[in-house]
Amino acid sequence: ATLCWSHDLQYEVSSANVIVLNFFYKDNSKFSYEGYEVYAPEGKIPFQVGRTDKLGRMTLLPDRQGTWRIKIYSKDGHGLDFTIDVGEDKVLKQTQKPLFARYLNTFVGLGILLGLFGILKLFFRKKDS
Repeated sequence: ATLCWSHDLQYEVSSANVIVLNFFYKDNSKFSYEGYEVYAPEGKIPFQVGRTDKLGRMTLLPDRQGTWRIKIYSKDGHGLDFTIDVGEDKVLKQTQKPLFARYLNTFVGLGILLGLFGILKLFFRKKDS
């Protein structure tokens, strides 16, 4: 009878301060069921691996403060590799968006301006000929 109970799976339910990350595409469609890896500060092997849920979410319950690295990816090549800072109280201190995401509006604005100047240059060049 002792062997039967030795493999009995137990569980516990609790509430805790957890960090929830939501992933979605530009059109707001969810990054559902995609793989991720989380690396603790100074960690070489993943602290946590898994897949996002139906709504494109993943959760993290860090065990220490520091900079945590998150790598999330899909089979078709979409993904991110970024860090978040966890404070002494093990809650989110700050997040660092990838360089392109932080300056996306700036890049788009510069592209539009350069395009307009290029069109004007072509227009006035033809007029001078």
